[in-house]
Amino acid sequence: MRRLPVWERPKKVLEIFDRLPPGGSLTFLTENEPRGLAFRLELGRRHEIILDHRRVGENEWLVELTRASVEPDAPSPLGVVTRTAAFSRLNDDVRAAIAADGSLHTIRRGQTVAAEHSDWPYLGIAFEGVLALTSGNGHERPRIFQEFFPYELFGELEFFDEAPRAGRIVALSKVARYMRIPRRVVLDAGMRYPELLIALARLQSQRRRDLMETLATQTTLPIIKRIANVLIPYAMPERGLSPARAPLPQMTQAQVAAAAGTVKEVAARAIAELEMRELLRERGHIRFLDRQKLLDLVKDAE
Repeated sequence: MRRLPVWERPKKVLEIFDRLPPGGSLTFLTENEPRGLAFRLELGRRHEIILDHRRVGENEWLVELTRASVEPDAPSPLGVVTRTAAFSRLNDDVRAAIAADGSLHTIRRGQTVAAEHSDWPYLGIAFEGVLALTSGNGHERPRIFQEFFPYELFGELEFFDEAPRAGRIVALSKVARYMRIPRRVVLDAGMRYPELLIALARLQSQRRRDLMETLATQTTLPIIKRIANVLIPYAMPERGLSPARAPLPQMTQAQVAAAAGTVKEVAARAIAELEMRELLRERGHIRFLDRQKLLDLVKDAE
């Protein structure tokens, strides 16, 4: 995939993906964080793609796309479990048992899934909209440490150590939906099928790497690159300026600043400079992004 321009990759992937039988997988390497690519693919093959990706080196991700059976537009608990990478390799009976004890929930922007320092004996799956892990550490200005996009798990840290929540999980998008699965149900499945626990442990390890990079980015990179890093997951793999994926067009500059580890006034100046360089278009909210230019900016050594 690294030989192709960013905007040509979705078409190439779909050409190969469409030749896969149900359950078949396509694996490739990419030098870019693959959420934008995955979102573009999902638009063309709704409810049909199971995404599993992990960082395997500097600027290198291993991406595996598996073809799932198509589900109706309203996701069911079993459909959510099946589309989540950590559960997708379990057999049908185990997934059905896990789904039977799960519950689906809907919240709106700013509402809380789980409060900081609270007991939350569940494993969560975001499946519509975007959730965020925030922490103010007792201060008024919270920071966003992580975002959870559709079919991504959250709560795996507390799943393993059974301690109170390390941060607050909130809805970042206008509407967000998630599934809640009791810890005991997942643990029981994991004791019978250790590959599930291995998948969760691998996810937790990847999240630790991501957090280390986030902290390093927020202490070493210029603010304009920090803002660019925050925006890249919302940038679509199109040529030139193209509509940003939700919920970025509804996010405030304060929220973008929180994700970059800075304050609104500093973020606003960086956003204005990015707009001047034609990397984004902003009218109160950031509505258009140029993914390739953002990637080039972040990789620029200067």
